[in-house]
Amino acid sequence: MTTVPGPCERHLHAAIAWCAPLLRAAVTGLCGLFGLAGNPGPALPLAVVLVVVATALPCAQSRWHAAAPSVFLTGTAAVVVLVGLSQVVLGAQPKSGWLFAIVSITAVTCYSEWPTRPVAGHVLAGLAIAAHSAGCVLAGTGVPATGPWELVVQALLAWTGLVLVRHAARLCDRLVARAERRRVAAAAERAQRTADRAYLAMLHDTASTTLLMVSTDTTGDFGWLPAAARRDVDVLTSHPPDPDRDVDLAELLATLTGYPGLTVRTDVTGPLTVPPRPAYAIYHGVREALSNVRRHAGDRTPALTGYDRDGQVVVRLADQGRGFDPDLVPAHRRGLAESIRARMAAVGGVAEVRSAPGAGTTVEWTWSRG
Repeated sequence: MTTVPGPCERHLHAAIAWCAPLLRAAVTGLCGLFGLAGNPGPALPLAVVLVVVATALPCAQSRWHAAAPSVFLTGTAAVVVLVGLSQVVLGAQPKSGWLFAIVSITAVTCYSEWPTRPVAGHVLAGLAIAAHSAGCVLAGTGVPATGPWELVVQALLAWTGLVLVRHAARLCDRLVARAERRRVAAAAERAQRTADRAYLAMLHDTASTTLLMVSTDTTGDFGWLPAAARRDVDVLTSHPPDPDRDVDLAELLATLTGYPGLTVRTDVTGPLTVPPRPAYAIYHGVREALSNVRRHAGDRTPALTGYDRDGQVVVRLADQGRGFDPDLVPAHRRGLAESIRARMAAVGGVAEVRSAPGAGTTVEWTWSRG
């Protein structure tokens, strides 16, 4: 089964396929210049052609490799064969000549020039070694004792190095993929926790609040209960609000004027066009605060105000009830205040609870448009 290379391995292939031909061109050109300087005989034109072609071809390959890989592969094979066999005309160069250097660098870089085609690398290395050895034989010196083996060792080392580097790149790809899977899993878990908290908050704001009101009612008048239950069912069964569509917070707050057991004095200047998340955070916070007023404040006529103050939406609920000292409230009884503050903080707003014994309580919600 063929394994699709990961991003690290693909970048590695692209980098070495671009750099390796340039390295071969640099070594070929430099060695060719030294060879031309020491070869002024009648074979000089052939030597010039070999140097120019052997240098220009890898430069072009580095630039246009992806456009015609087969052309450059065939061209490289032809050039390396001509270089090896040119010893018949230029003279044998078993190990120290510039022709040997060109063959040697080709045997080293061919694997990196074709990183995804290892067979091509083996073929090019084999052709380079065989052509050089054949050129030595045809030139009359015979196969050098150690020359071919040195080329074989160089080629094997180059291939082994490429294999190790590719293995490291694949390891990096696996690590990146594992980190991405963990990131996605963590994001999914956070999203699930957020959804769970939102659902629990919805239950708290609807059914549980209504049940609490029923359990603490001492008047026996439950005429408000059917309407409250219908509102709760509508909220629990409705689709989530469109996050791209603003809502009128003034209309939402207007539904609280008939809060059971209270006569809410409302002075909300509308419309207050607000995105749904902060709008419902304020709305449900006001419902919680009204429930607290009904249960503890002793004031049945709290005042609810709302307005836009220079781009800030401000909603305030104030009662003239018993009040309390916030510093003396036990930690386990700070749920309402902490819930209201946390709800607003989650949408980028601020909620403040101010109170004093005998001076009532004021809860203020502020959300900035900018």
